[in-house]
Amino acid sequence: MLLVVFIVLAQAPVTASGDVRPSQGCPTYLTNLLVVIVDSVPRDVPPYTTVVTTFKVIYPDGTPVTLDPETASFTWVNEAGESKIFKDVPVVPTGEPGFYTYTQTVTPDFPTGTVTISVAYCSCSDTEGNYGPTGDENSVTTLFEPDISIVQIGPGAGPLPPPTTAEQLSQWLSTYLVPLLIAVLLIIALILLAARARKKKQ
Repeated sequence: MLLVVFIVLAQAPVTASGDVRPSQGCPTYLTNLLVVIVDSVPRDVPPYTTVVTTFKVIYPDGTPVTLDPETASFTWVNEAGESKIFKDVPVVPTGEPGFYTYTQTVTPDFPTGTVTISVAYCSCSDTEGNYGPTGDENSVTTLFEPDISIVQIGPGAGPLPPPTTAEQLSQWLSTYLVPLLIAVLLIIALILLAARARKKKQ
């Protein structure tokens, strides 16, 4: 009996932790959906930069898909195989049929270096119960040559944005406020001492 259990377990498929793939194959009612464009901006991504990925979903005949629900899953994988997965996150229609955007802020726990953003396998669906794509899709796998869903993530990925006026004011106050207060108090003290000395002379 133990031998039979061992053989069954050995043959069972292993799913990686956080994998977005369903245990079964990507289901389809009539046909599978295709993701034909995946494009991410900006390309250089310092920490806390917001990345916007635009992707297009169509049927095999080229007709644009209306996603239902308006969600999809995404994988961020670097050259070392480190990954971060976002499952069933909201996507926003652009107003052009079949096009959607996914917005994500990069935090320090993301994989760094050259990172490829993909629309995850079988994470898009329509009202008829059709699903797709049939594999993780990114700018390397799509047929649309101009798209690029590969970004550079890291402290040296690009220049940090210039500080805003509020940030500059905050920095100035934190640097000069204490010395300025001390100088003001000293001036007030000197004025009071001078006034007191003048009264004594009178």
